[in-house]
Amino acid sequence: MPPTGQRSQVRVTYADYAYHYEPYRSRKRRSGGYHIRLQVEGQCRLWINGERLTVLPGDLTFTQPGDTVQVQFDAEPDAKSKRQLISGNYYLSCGGVWLEQWWRQSERATVVNIPLHQNVLSIFQAIVLEHRLTKIGSGDNATAYLLRALCLILDRMATESSTGKENELLQIAQRMKHYIAERATLPLRVDEVAKHAGLSPSRAAHLFKSVFNQTIMEYAIEVRLSIASDRMKFTTMTLDKIAETSGFGSYTYFHRVFRAKYGISPTQYRQKK
Repeated sequence: MPPTGQRSQVRVTYADYAYHYEPYRSRKRRSGGYHIRLQVEGQCRLWINGERLTVLPGDLTFTQPGDTVQVQFDAEPDAKSKRQLISGNYYLSCGGVWLEQWWRQSERATVVNIPLHQNVLSIFQAIVLEHRLTKIGSGDNATAYLLRALCLILDRMATESSTGKENELLQIAQRMKHYIAERATLPLRVDEVAKHAGLSPSRAAHLFKSVFNQTIMEYAIEVRLSIASDRMKFTTMTLDKIAETSGFGSYTYFHRVFRAKYGISPTQYRQKK
């Protein structure tokens, strides 16, 4: 457990995933802390310091102490079920010295749209769970570390989500890159990556190569090799099993690709490590 002084640098005072099924409009209130909100499902309307925003999936909103905030949830006019989900979002209320310093490191937009990658959703989910466990005395305060990791990842993703045509293409390329990294251990085809990005296979291949100077499959192999090398260093899995679970399918193929990359066989690499 970290020393008290360290832990006080970051604190999470509230963390939850909120579901909204009924129309609702809150009263205008003044924020007493820092708040991070990620829209995951549905949509809502926010008024932050008088500015009206329509918040859609992937929209990340930041508010700081002193901001005035109001939220509204509206049911779809043609909603067939009274129980239809209007909005679903993660919501964090937080503070502390580290967070204040992080907040002031750059000028933060009120709202930024980010891809809803599993790594970000998993950290939000972990923060909610750890905060809940800590409140009932069933866990250590891991939320401070998770919140730091989340903030740093959000910084990177916000940078990747800049506006403009050139950056729009960069966002699409980054979306493909994240998709590949998340699924590298599974069978992967260029047309699947292209479909995820909303492009034709040839357009996706050209865009990825122009941005990252390597092909989609070259990057997939790079990720698989990284996973395999970690498993050789930190697990007792057999090389056959590592080849299979890292996305290579067969040890023969894994051996050939690994030697081409590192100049030695997987067996020699494991012995050296």
